[in-house]
Amino acid sequence: MGAVILCRPEQTGAIISPEIYGHFAEHLGRCIYEGIWVGDAQAIPNQHGARLDVLAALKQLRVPVIRWPGGCFADDYHWRDGIGPVEKRPRTVNVWWREIEPNTFGTDEFLRLCENLGAAPYICANVGSGSPREARDWIEYCNFAGDSTLAARRGRNGRKQPWNVKRWGVGNENWGCGGNFTGADYAKEYIRFATYMRAMSPDIELFACGASFGDYRNPIQMEWNRAFCDALRRLDLVNHVALHRYFSRGRGLAFTDAEHYALFADALALERDLELTDAVLRECFPDRFVGIAVDEWGVWHPEAVVDNGLEQANTLRDALMAATVLHVFNRWAHRVTMANLAQTVNVLQCLAVTEGNKMFLTPTYHVFDMMRPHSGARFVPLQTESPTFEARPVGFDKKKTVPLLDACASLSGRKLHLTVVNKSLTEAVEARIDVREAAVASVTGKILHGDDPRMANAFDAPSRITARRIRHAFTSAAPTYVFPPNSFTALKLTLE
Repeated sequence: MGAVILCRPEQTGAIISPEIYGHFAEHLGRCIYEGIWVGDAQAIPNQHGARLDVLAALKQLRVPVIRWPGGCFADDYHWRDGIGPVEKRPRTVNVWWREIEPNTFGTDEFLRLCENLGAAPYICANVGSGSPREARDWIEYCNFAGDSTLAARRGRNGRKQPWNVKRWGVGNENWGCGGNFTGADYAKEYIRFATYMRAMSPDIELFACGASFGDYRNPIQMEWNRAFCDALRRLDLVNHVALHRYFSRGRGLAFTDAEHYALFADALALERDLELTDAVLRECFPDRFVGIAVDEWGVWHPEAVVDNGLEQANTLRDALMAATVLHVFNRWAHRVTMANLAQTVNVLQCLAVTEGNKMFLTPTYHVFDMMRPHSGARFVPLQTESPTFEARPVGFDKKKTVPLLDACASLSGRKLHLTVVNKSLTEAVEARIDVREAAVASVTGKILHGDDPRMANAFDAPSRITARRIRHAFTSAAPTYVFPPNSFTALKLTLE
């Protein structure tokens, strides 16, 4: 099969925000405890309680931002339970995930982790069961530099200087587990919270909870974002509206060919989320920019349930879907300001899996590593002609035609970064890579692929699916490259 990827590097678009490549760590299952945090007294090598192998893996990715403490957990989390001497912290009930919360990993532990990684912290405040006073006090504890009681308490807890947390979410999924609000009622609560949070620290960025359109025929879902944004038109209290989007077709290791292709078609549902939300933002905030943050996203298989801590197999197919979704965010770099994969370790579409003192990296980890050159680069629009398949995306009435090759490009200096997903189960696709207005001096890259999209890494086979270096010599003015089935390829083209 043949394809064409046409690129004009001189036609660059928006800068791709590094925070599009962000992550999410919720107090859920083994994400925090055992996954990230093992405590000072554990035999597992750690730095101030955070396990060293996970730290090293996240540093390699140059993780830009981490969202915490949830998720549904956030709207039942009271931050004072997680500060001060560990032995005096209460053991509370995690109502949404049916677990005991020891509170040994709290605000200061999270912020030290972010500082160690060079990642920006993004904290989600409790709207569902909290109060505006609790939220503004949390900001005072984190950010206030003066001589207040909370600032002094932060100093006694080991941090005299402010943490200067800039990114604050005002609730999570407040249309559901965060309080079952309507859009209009959430807007009233949001204004109360945001007024005091912004007054406490005027330079913070505030993230509002938005609704994702899982069913486009549901008028309540369709109305949520419009009702919220309409109430905020005249108030400069919102910087970003947050959406969530999960994908599921078949099981992690057991899915039909039709389910395989339908999963990739579901990226069109995410595109529609962005289109509809963008339209509302343009209408309600015509004179100022409000970004879209997709602060929870990922593949969520049906076997990942509360009773097993939302753990699931993480396969090559999941990694290829991650690359497809990241391509969507890159194409929307003019509006998407942040995205956060769910979740960092052990839970859902994680980057790493741990057991005792052992760890392996998932195929999704390697996708994020291969995508790093796009971070902070300028988006380059492409024209791609490719073989196609047909599938009906979730929430759509009819089938859509979807290209087998999904390509994305960006430019930094004279380096053109081209990443390509081949979604085909069986067919390699030979593509002519047509770079206009520039000559290509050299090409290097990496590839992630396998014979079966169900392939996954394991403790006894940690490198079954891993990125491998490739070299390719262009031999003509219109060079070709063969993209294998079930593959993700990252090419770096040095332009003369």
